[in-house]
Amino acid sequence: MRPPKYLGVYSFASGKADGSRKTLFFVWELASQEYAVQQLDTAFQPMSTPERVSAADFAARFRSEPSILAMPVTMLDISHLTDGPQPQISTPGPHDPDPEDARVRALEAARRAKQIESGLRESFRKALLRLKRPRERQAAILALEQLAASRDNIMPTHKHMFRDFGVKLRKSSQPELALLFGKRVLELAPEDDHAHFNLARILCALKFYDEAAAHIHMAMRLDADETLYPRMLAQISKEKQLRPDKSLPLRAH
Repeated sequence: MRPPKYLGVYSFASGKADGSRKTLFFVWELASQEYAVQQLDTAFQPMSTPERVSAADFAARFRSEPSILAMPVTMLDISHLTDGPQPQISTPGPHDPDPEDARVRALEAARRAKQIESGLRESFRKALLRLKRPRERQAAILALEQLAASRDNIMPTHKHMFRDFGVKLRKSSQPELALLFGKRVLELAPEDDHAHFNLARILCALKFYDEAAAHIHMAMRLDADETLYPRMLAQISKEKQLRPDKSLPLRAH
């Protein structure tokens, strides 16, 4: 039986009558052509155990949230979701890898990644507060630059953390600092269309319109079905007509 396939963050409207408040879920596709959903809190952390949902119910109630780049740090345990007898697992031979050892290593790696992320998020929170204090601004900028350049124990799953940092800095009118984190996301996930899209938004804020457009074109090549990307490209073209472009000619790759 193939393992569950993680699909991303999905939502369905709840609470208010107009459906303006969303409840978010991690979603996996199961081999049984059903789905597992796990409700998240406002920090995108699981707040319940995964539940099984039929294909018909899932199609009717859930909607993809591609702009939310979050993913679980541990593997999905489907033992309580599976009906019927569990598949038999053969005993490893003397030269075969032990599946349990591999599982333990994966869980330990996920735990370590989560610890590292918690520490870096706290460092970012403190630097962002210092950034608002004139006397501490330069020290805060240096701390953020060092955070963006951190390499020790950084894993691909940390792309979501760096993405969050870049978004917060862009929304705080700090696009130069946001650019550092947007580039880190792309280093960790060069084939992630959302990473190209978010980097393009930062570049657009800096009036680097040609470079922004290049990243949107890349995002469109990676996901031709996303309707947001052509709209963003049109917006970049409109802003470029109104304001001078600071971009230098892009180097050929």
